[in-house]
Parts: sequence; structure tokens; C-alpha cells
Amino acid sequence: MITQIGKHRVQRSDVMKGIDDLMGGMKADFMYSDPPWGQGNLRYWQTINKRHTGREKTDIDYSEFLPFFFSMAYEHIKDLAVIEYGVGWRSDILRACEEAGFTHHGVFTSRYGSAAKLLPLDVHIISKSGHFRMADATYFSNQCYELRGQHLVNFIFDYLLPKNANLILDPMCGMGYTAQAAINNNCVFFGNELNEKRLQKTIARLKRNS
Repeated sequence: MITQIGKHRVQRSDVMKGIDDLMGGMKADFMYSDPPWGQGNLRYWQTINKRHTGREKTDIDYSEFLPFFFSMAYEHIKDLAVIEYGVGWRSDILRACEEAGFTHHGVFTSRYGSAAKLLPLDVHIISKSGHFRMADATYFSNQCYELRGQHLVNFIFDYLLPKNANLILDPMCGMGYTAQAAINNNCVFFGNELNEKRLQKTIARLKRNS
């Protein structure tokens, strides 16, 4: 189901069904996403979705999910994307990016969790063209390590968003961190999310700013 909020658009659907209807033939100028980490996390979010919505769980094979996710991204973006993912799956991400046709431009360490227990996560920068160049990798690396959550997403948008970018995509948009960063930059946001309860938080952000 697709919901239009002003110029923004979101879809409640299993990402494995694709986002062709959501995109309507358009390609995103920039993509930022934090997809589920590994098989266990895929199962966890299906369980949470059933708990929140009552819908039956769908068993998604991680070995099929990752290549599908990056192939889908390649089809629906113009060039640049940033992916957050767990450090334990770094080699899987590198392989999936290469197999989908992306150039991998580096991985940077950020952290998640509470202040009492911060754990590392990877921030991957990828492109279709291979032409990406970073102005100051040391500064970018330091900021990624210090910032978390919405603050991290906001910083990455401020630093990496392509000039004249308009359409932002997050195919697994959760509660709307990417949507908020798109709003902050006066961009159009397109997002997909399985969990209706989480998607409503994204929709609420978009409505407040439409």
C-alpha cells in the first residue's frame, strides 16, 4: 500500500516484493538505509512485525536478501548510497556490492546503543559510477565515530548529499531517520517499510513538515 504525503511517498510492503510501484520509474539522487543485519535480525524484525500488526511472519533467507537488496538499490538510484550494517557482516556487504555492480568507497566505524554500552557498526559508501571522492576522510571518520542515530544521519547528509539532489530513497525506512534528514535538506522522500507501526512514525514526521 502506497501513501502520499504532499510531495513525499511511502509504501508498506515486504522489501522482497520490490519497490517498482513506489519509485514509479524514477531514480533516487541519494539512498541511505540501515537494513537488517544477518539472518537473526531478519527473523527478529519479522517477529516484531507480527507482534505489532498481527501479520504472519515471512521467512527470508539472508543469502537471498543481501544480493536482492543491493540489486534493487542499483536499479533505483542514480549513483551514491550509504548503508549502515553490522561489523560482523562486512565481507558479505563488500561481496554483495561488487556482485550488484557497485564500487565500494570505504567503510567507516560508527557506534550504536546506550552511552553505557556502545557497540560498533559499519557505514559503507558505495556508488554506481565509481567517481565518488571524499574531501576529508579523517574528519568524516571522526564524526561517524562520535555521532549516533539521527545525528549521524544528519551529518552524513550534510557531508555527502550530492549537489542539487532532490529525491531520497530508503527502502527499509523504519521510524524515519532518513525521512527527517531528507526534510532537513528540502528533499523529496520515498520510503518502504514492512512494519506499519514503525512506518506511522515516518508518516508523522512527513506530515509535520508537508
